Amino acid sequence: MDMQKNIRVNREHKDSLFRFIFSDKKALLSLYNAVNDSDYTDKESLEIYTMEDFVYMGMKNDVSFLIDWNLNLFEHQSTYNPNMPLRGFMYMAASFKKYVELNRLDLYSSKLIRIPVPRYFVFYNGKRPMEDEVLLRLTDQMEGADVTEKSCTEFTAHMVNINEGHSPKMMERCPMLYEYSIFVGEIRKNTEAGMMLVDAIDTAVDECIKRGVLADILRSNRAEVTDMLLKEYDEAFHIASEKEISFEEGREMERANTEKERQRAEAEKNRAEKEKNKAQEEKKRADKEKQRADEMDVKIKILTSRLRGETAEKIAENLGVDVEQVQKVLNNI
Repeated sequence: MDMQKNIRVNREHKDSLFRFIFSDKKALLSLYNAVNDSDYTDKESLEIYTMEDFVYMGMKNDVSFLIDWNLNLFEHQSTYNPNMPLRGFMYMAASFKKYVELNRLDLYSSKLIRIPVPRYFVFYNGKRPMEDEVLLRLTDQMEGADVTEKSCTEFTAHMVNINEGHSPKMMERCPMLYEYSIFVGEIRKNTEAGMMLVDAIDTAVDECIKRGVLADILRSNRAEVTDMLLKEYDEAFHIASEKEISFEEGREMERANTEKERQRAEAEKNRAEKEKNKAQEEKKRADKEKQRADEMDVKIKILTSRLRGETAEKIAENLGVDVEQVQKVLNNI
């Protein structure tokens, strides 16, 4: 398949709330420090490498930036996706291409080019239960034996669970991430209580402003945040929920089909057993009929031989039977 067909430019692609929040360098630096347990303070040390018009499979990478020779890609996901290493690998390749072009590096130079260390973090707040941190590797997606030994490359997606109650150390070091987690939790709680999505968002905004959670952002950008969330939830959380429901329905159907298949196989087994028993009974009857026919044939031959004047011993010798058997037939005449 031509991979280029899966990559398209969309300059009107809408931001996610995560990207909107962490496009601010101060918030992004706080998140970087939380991830790396570092203490950088100069937000201007961040060089942004986010692909503004690079869209893969309808999703734009959230934030890509360079600091301290680390080329970081931070992405938010509301659904668990085991293919994140491949997505990140493609995004990172685009980021390195941008890095090479901006720094006018010659890939054909005889001098070794020094490049940053690629680091890919996925911040997950979906409904599927997940540990605080999970490593997904590109080699896990590769087919074949001894992949890790054969592959010329490895790429890792470091998934971090940012739902309320998870990754406490990282949340403590990055208050904005913690508040984002609370806000998303409020929206989810409202939707699960039966509110329409727009009402759930509106109520969550009011509640979080009252509690001082993302208050400045929500006050200043309420309409924009609501618009982003409506699109984000429609395209992600709602779809993910439907997928999870469909998945469960599929599992139920699969279990029902499995039970039907088990019952069908059991019935087939019983039918085959009955056919086998019937065949064995038929064989027994046939064997008995043959045995009776053979015995009658021997009797006729014995009587015919006797009429020719042969002795019992001679008859037994000619027919290959015991003398006692011949005598028994003759005695019944």
